[in-house]
Amino acid sequence: MTNKKENLRRLGLYLLIAFALSLLLIVFRKPMETSARVSFIITQLFSFSPAIACLITRAVTKEGFGDMKLHFNFHGNFRWYLLAFAVPLLCFSASELLPVIIGGHGSRLSAFTADNVLSVIFILMGQSAVVSAGLLGEELGWRGYMNRKLEPLVGTLGTCLIGGIIWGLWHFPIDISNYLGGYGSFSFSMKLAFGRLVLLTCFGVFLMWLTKKTDSVFPAVVAHFMFNASQNAIMELFMQSDIPEDTDLGKLADVFQYIPMAVLAVIFMLLLLRAKAHAGKHSAPQAMKA
Repeated sequence: MTNKKENLRRLGLYLLIAFALSLLLIVFRKPMETSARVSFIITQLFSFSPAIACLITRAVTKEGFGDMKLHFNFHGNFRWYLLAFAVPLLCFSASELLPVIIGGHGSRLSAFTADNVLSVIFILMGQSAVVSAGLLGEELGWRGYMNRKLEPLVGTLGTCLIGGIIWGLWHFPIDISNYLGGYGSFSFSMKLAFGRLVLLTCFGVFLMWLTKKTDSVFPAVVAHFMFNASQNAIMELFMQSDIPEDTDLGKLADVFQYIPMAVLAVIFMLLLLRAKAHAGKHSAPQAMKA
């Protein structure tokens, strides 16, 4: 069994490579603004940096490429794929809709008809079956490698908290690059970075649960896609609704932005801890017998 020191060494190398590649967004910011080809290459290197870091680390440390969880594992797990699709959509629907309804604008949600909502859902289903494959570049690294190295070191709760923060910080060069390019103030960039960090830490609990439950990174890939796509889909429906553009929901919108994800994190953290406790009870007698 790999000892904790070796586990920490592998994790450190993985994070060093992943974060070094993410800094390319800052280093090549100006060339990216003038060249579409450079922008495409750097963006793809950033997006796939967790997977690249995973593969390089496995090769350098001679860990090998077994058990990378690159199997769909549908048998007995299809319901978890459906959950991976539905939960992010429900969370972001609640985050966006509840403040509007509570704020007294519910009657103006003209775009949220049965036909329009079903149309959005079917479009997202089709996209999640194809487009989401690109997010394997992240999930192969974060859930398929980082979480598995962290858990023996800091436990399940620590993995979700520390892993979520690491995942959020990896996105930080995006905000810095945008700020250096003149897109918003520094304080606005920091606000976006902090909000993303909180959401990703909460959402990462669900992704970790999916990966451990199915022994595959692909449900996390689907859920990650829905995390990104459902926000845009809901906002497009909002743009078609009869809500004044200058409507200010104030603190109500800020609060509900985080509540659904926080509830999600608590629920699946309890499920993770319960599964760990259950596994410990079953392994204890075997250890005593040995």
